[in-house]
Amino acid sequence: MIARGEQLASVALTCVSAIGLVAGAVPRVLPAAPEADIDAYLDGLDGLLVGGGQTNVHPSRYGQTADEARDGPFDEFRDEVALRLIPRTLSRGIPALFICRGIQELNVALGGTLIKEPDDLPEDKRHGTPKADNEDARYRLRQKVTLRKGGMLQQICGEDDLLVNSLHSFLIADLAPGLVAEAVAEDGAIEAVSVEGASGFALGTLFHPDYWASTDRASARILSAFGDAVRQRAKTQGAA
Repeated sequence: MIARGEQLASVALTCVSAIGLVAGAVPRVLPAAPEADIDAYLDGLDGLLVGGGQTNVHPSRYGQTADEARDGPFDEFRDEVALRLIPRTLSRGIPALFICRGIQELNVALGGTLIKEPDDLPEDKRHGTPKADNEDARYRLRQKVTLRKGGMLQQICGEDDLLVNSLHSFLIADLAPGLVAEAVAEDGAIEAVSVEGASGFALGTLFHPDYWASTDRASARILSAFGDAVRQRAKTQGAA
């Protein structure tokens, strides 16, 4: 995330904890430096988690005009790195999990578009952050999604539907070529996708399995499946 004034590279500790405690992997943080050597970033990794944040993908990245007051805040340094990092990660077969802003970056990186949900929706109909007095209440499991029958997410979770915690008001408009909808909310919004024909684990969720990964069964299964793919990648690469 880039703050006004001093520029800072930061990551939510929920992502770091989910990787270390539930996925069983060692987390490393990649700063969103626009001059980053993408292949150098990826050379030492066995998996990539692209997590959420407090900024939005700049609409110019998917061919639309930006309105700072309506669509912001933005982090164009992150846009620059993420939109180069994601295709390269997929082409190298590195297991990847994309959460919240991450699924939006995945969709945009592969040629899709986003749309902001209306600001005047009632609380129980919104995908964006609900009003709450504390973090647990903000991240509460409150929205029902239906999983694609026989799809990647259904196989991971072993359920036909889930209660999830979507907190982002930007939704997928045009689904990028090569992405498959894995979970759909009651209003038709896409809440999870997989990458068709990916050579490695590649799953994106608009909701946050990282937040409840230590207590919610479905969330834990998603992070554990990602961790299994990371360990398999490390084992394979070590034997090469």
